[in-house]
Amino acid sequence: MQPARKLEPTEAPKAQKFSLRTPYMKQGRVTQLVAETENMWIHTKINYEGGENEIHCHLDEDHSFIVLEGQMSVFDEKGNEQKIEKYQGIMIPKGAYYRYLNTGKENLVVIRVGAGIKGKAQGGVAMRVRPDGKPLLADSAENKTVPPVEDTRYFADSAG
Repeated sequence: MQPARKLEPTEAPKAQKFSLRTPYMKQGRVTQLVAETENMWIHTKINYEGGENEIHCHLDEDHSFIVLEGQMSVFDEKGNEQKIEKYQGIMIPKGAYYRYLNTGKENLVVIRVGAGIKGKAQGGVAMRVRPDGKPLLADSAENKTVPPVEDTRYFADSAG
């Protein structure tokens, strides 16, 4: 099944089916866009180890993580930890600093739902910032990214 596509401005809104089928990882992480509209986007994220390892915030979106498999710990800029178990989630308002780690023994599988400001374009990399205000690229060495290695297995393989 193909990811749901973004509507062109001239198209009438229609409900669109999407799939959560995403490869498990042997190393690193994968973030896969599965659906989006002008004001909301949904990704699957699978982490073999690590997570989003450096403290950052998003200046232009609220978002949440919902754990489907595994467990994660979410930390704020002071190091306070919240443990998120399977079928639990966390809401992260725009401007809230956080980082997360896979704290389980297997792949961490989450749905990430983000929402922007109605009618306002997303600001891109300049809107994902460290506490010092400088951009933090998601797939950077600074964010402790390692080369992703996909497994042969898939989460939600039967979803097509």
